[in-house]
Amino acid sequence: MEVNDFYWYSRQITDQLAPKISPKYRPIVLASGGAGAWDLAIPILVGALSKEDVVITTAEKDALRELLEFRREPLTYLEQIRTSD
Repeated sequence: MEVNDFYWYSRQITDQLAPKISPKYRPIVLASGGAGAWDLAIPILVGALSKEDVVITTAEKDALRELLEFRREPLTYLEQIRTSD
């Protein structure tokens, strides 16, 4: 994955999943992403999905995994996210 891909995929997955998280975390994720701070937005999004027990698709989880692995972020919260398929 190239850096530009990371930014593009981060925007796509955030647009897709941010509406599923509560107003407690959504503004932080959207503001971070809007400022181009995807290195903050994606881990916060993953943490919110995990803490709020939001169910996502396997494809969405795989996309988040790719983004976290690209940044060499821990996968602890990602592993706790349930999938619907």
